[in-house]
Amino acid sequence: MLKFAYGHKSHSSDVRVPSYGDLTETFPPRTVMVAMDGSEDSRFAFHWYVQNIHRPGDRVVIVFAVEFHSEHDSRWLFSFTESVEEKVGGSLDKERARHLETVKKFSKLLENSKILGEVNAIDSKSPGEGIVQAAKEIHASFTATGTRGLGKVRRTILGSVSDYILRHAPMPVVVCRYVEKKGCEK
Repeated sequence: MLKFAYGHKSHSSDVRVPSYGDLTETFPPRTVMVAMDGSEDSRFAFHWYVQNIHRPGDRVVIVFAVEFHSEHDSRWLFSFTESVEEKVGGSLDKERARHLETVKKFSKLLENSKILGEVNAIDSKSPGEGIVQAAKEIHASFTATGTRGLGKVRRTILGSVSDYILRHAPMPVVVCRYVEKKGCEK
């Protein structure tokens, strides 16, 4: 018997997978977070999860940290002329539209993979902090993320989102480094 428990409300059902003989293995539904930023490395992490870890019944939540990249720096925020308000407002509208497109792209990724799930855009001081907080809030069983492979010096100076998640998340973390292998898409 196969029972599928999809969605965030149906945590009480189990998924029964036929095993050898009359035995059955029972897997409780899991909430899996996949942290994505739109890079090829994060896309690889999603596909790696789907091909290697995904089980029927998993609730998949794609999370990406929204970062606003305004063409104006913070000193513009303290200027109260109408033209500046229009420029900043227009810039923010462009950013919102770009983030909406990203949400649609990630939703399509779930749909094309035939996985039921959701996409959450989060806003926080740093992407790593926001992702760890979101994982706690959704009670993720584990988190999967990609890595951009920053060099030692750059990672030391800038920090790494995957490093932060690995060190601060209270659940298991799978960090996927892209390796060209047959059967794994990027």
